[in-house]
Amino acid sequence: MGLDKAPLLLEKGSSMKTFKGYLTEMKPHHSQHSYDTNELIFEQMDLLPLILSTPALERAFGGLTRIKAWHITDIDGLEGVVQMQGKKASISTITEIGHRAVFNGVLTDGEVVVELEGIELISAAMDIRTIRLEAGRRSMLIEEYLYPSLFKDMKRMQEKMFKKYHNIMIKLPDYEKLDYTLFAPNKKLPKIERKEILAWSQMGDELPQKDKGRFIKEWIDNCENIIKKNKTAQQELRKQGRSAEWDAAYNEKVINQISIKNVYVSKDWADYVGKAKPDASNPHSDLYDPSKSSHGHDSTNPDNYMPVSLYTKKMESKLKSLWKNFKIISEPKIRALINKNSLGLI
Repeated sequence: MGLDKAPLLLEKGSSMKTFKGYLTEMKPHHSQHSYDTNELIFEQMDLLPLILSTPALERAFGGLTRIKAWHITDIDGLEGVVQMQGKKASISTITEIGHRAVFNGVLTDGEVVVELEGIELISAAMDIRTIRLEAGRRSMLIEEYLYPSLFKDMKRMQEKMFKKYHNIMIKLPDYEKLDYTLFAPNKKLPKIERKEILAWSQMGDELPQKDKGRFIKEWIDNCENIIKKNKTAQQELRKQGRSAEWDAAYNEKVINQISIKNVYVSKDWADYVGKAKPDASNPHSDLYDPSKSSHGHDSTNPDNYMPVSLYTKKMESKLKSLWKNFKIISEPKIRALINKNSLGLI
């Protein structure tokens, strides 16, 4: 499932939904879903996506190291993780987890915990909700309160690029027919913040494809140059432990070129699946099988349910097909494994 476009023109009294709002409200059904780079950059002007690639980060940091980390997912998500092994596509992981955290992935049910090794790209002391892009890259939204130095440089970059590509827009032969003119009348950059935001979004829609490709390449190249030159920004992207300021439930590390070492299944979930019994008084009480519903769960549709025993066998079979020697383990033991080298709240 992709993200719907935010409305360009708003009714009086309405509010504009942020891209982060879309990430929260319109969750894809598993953690390996990817987003469109162009949409991410232009969706909201006040959200600055830092687009990451392994070669760029390697050049910026002068080398990258291989680490052990953990990825929380579900059975469907595990299939994607298995397929990612050895590839450049990146994945969000943790190396610290607090006692308050529950075993739910951001986009999954969280019954499976995967022990991985991979090359560390980015490290944060809290969940920063990195976003997987269509080319296998990963992006993070740079916010001023978390990354003040990096934000300052990226905001300056955005302003320069806006001016540069605005000058390309106004020279297009059909410029007067474009909706962009609604926000940039007289071929001048808008000065009112609301119009500026809408013009930025519209530019993403109406730039010619060739220029749009150049824009995205320039944005990615500029991200690398900023990290290379800004030592403080490098430190902001290498936070360790869990943030005491935000009382973080867990940290986040983005890694790639992964290899799976172990797969653990939550004992609480396994016990629930194994012991659950349908309620004879409720025809819809059987366990719900997510694979039978492509968008949400229609509780009125009996086709979205199956007998508990069949569901249990199906899940066990799928797990074994993906990782034969998976282990069922209690959540306290999983926490202990994850936190073996924990730095705790910092």
